[in-house]
Amino acid sequence: MLAMAKRGGTDSERRARGDQTRRDLIDAGRTLFVEKGFFNTSIGDLVMTSGVGTRGAFYHHFKDKAELFRAVFEEVERDLTLRSLASPPPGADSWERLCAGLHGFLESALEPEVQRIMLVDGPVVLGWRTLRAIQEENSIALIDEMVRNAIAEGNIDDLPVAELTHMLVASLEEGALLVAHAKSPGRARARAARILDRLLLSFATEPRDVVRK
Repeated sequence: MLAMAKRGGTDSERRARGDQTRRDLIDAGRTLFVEKGFFNTSIGDLVMTSGVGTRGAFYHHFKDKAELFRAVFEEVERDLTLRSLASPPPGADSWERLCAGLHGFLESALEPEVQRIMLVDGPVVLGWRTLRAIQEENSIALIDEMVRNAIAEGNIDDLPVAELTHMLVASLEEGALLVAHAKSPGRARARAARILDRLLLSFATEPRDVVRK
């Protein structure tokens, strides 16, 4: 028994190995789901790329490929939220934070990872309800907070917050999809950004400049 315990390691060592295996699988998913797409990636591909050794190791952490995809989606969505929404320009007020955050989100539509994971495969693999539930706890929650602050500080019109937030998100997502599927993504992003500027200015309580990251 003692020899077996030594070979298996301590509880903390086993947990650390399990955490590392899960980490390796998520990293492999972030790579392969972008390069090949969800439907063209097999569990064998994920096992081989991650280096975890066996399908058994995969199924110990994820019941199927879709569950791994959800973990990847959640991580990409968190990273995007931190990068575009939760990192305002230094000294920015609520108007500037809102503008810069929404433009940062739109800009991210040029990134292959965001295009494939969040805009193309995400809605199909996860379904709208699951996708929206994930976003409600991250990007949408932060946009809601920025809208509330902008209203409280008198920078945008006093409108129903939840409805305004979701309509801003819907506009962003449609603009991001246009960018992701465009023959000239950079040009499409610039055109969508102009429309986003006009939309934001329509809510401003006084003439303002639109701030972009």
